[in-house]
Amino acid sequence: MHNKILFYVVFIILLVMPSTVALGSISRVALVTGSNKGIGFEIAKKIGSEKGMKCILGCRNEELGKLAVEALEKEGCDVSFLKLDLEDLDSIHNAVNTIRDTYGKCDVLVNNAAVCFNDPTLYGKVPHTPFAKQAEITVKTNFQGTLALTQALLPILSQSDSPRIINIASSAGRLTILPSEERRDQFSSNELTLEELEGYMREFVVDAQNGSHLAKGWPNTGYGVSKVGIIAMTRILAREHPKIMVNSVDPGYCRTDQNNNQGFVPPERGALTPFLLATLSDDQFYSGLHWYEEKAINWTYQ
Repeated sequence: MHNKILFYVVFIILLVMPSTVALGSISRVALVTGSNKGIGFEIAKKIGSEKGMKCILGCRNEELGKLAVEALEKEGCDVSFLKLDLEDLDSIHNAVNTIRDTYGKCDVLVNNAAVCFNDPTLYGKVPHTPFAKQAEITVKTNFQGTLALTQALLPILSQSDSPRIINIASSAGRLTILPSEERRDQFSSNELTLEELEGYMREFVVDAQNGSHLAKGWPNTGYGVSKVGIIAMTRILAREHPKIMVNSVDPGYCRTDQNNNQGFVPPERGALTPFLLATLSDDQFYSGLHWYEEKAINWTYQ
């Protein structure tokens, strides 16, 4: 009789409890965006292989994301799939809610997802894309989507004992790609605010759309400008959130689908610095820095 009563009590408790997983031996939870392939996949593999770490693969394509999770699980990684589209604000907020409700925490955010029109057709994968449209798509995904996800996740990250944000940048985002000294000063200012930065990024898109971007001090690359914005955003977030370790990483010219596998750096090598920043011991705190091959480099003089 007592066993039956105990069973019903436990059953009722389970019904009313939030739907969270038992963390058990999981001590830290990481989200890696754009992680079904390339550098993101390798970062997720390294993090998911680390004892006590759970790595969530945030991917736009559900089929490819689940296949990536399946492949990593076969290698013994502790991973899971999460539907996440940086161009869709509802998708971003749903993903954040899922992390909060499922795990109750997030310790590491690796912003890796990005689109790059190295070729105006993405090497034949889409119809020819005019530069004006390239600029809009690239900034919306790489900068605005990344910023929206980061801001939505900040309340959960702030609850971590050792929160980390790692933004995957690029050598294409070196400050010197901006031909105008005025533009370089704007983006590198230690007093730049997020509101001002967002304004500059919108300005670039408008200038690209009306064909005046070159005359107004912008380069002829939407991807480069988006990564300049990512690095500038990193510096601002580090300044505004001193308890969160926020850094950007240039992974090198990695061999990925993004460049039609023309890169000369293996993606697993490009994943090393982000992985190390994600797993540094709590007594090592670096923030507001830009990294390349495990070294902090001066972004303003690359």
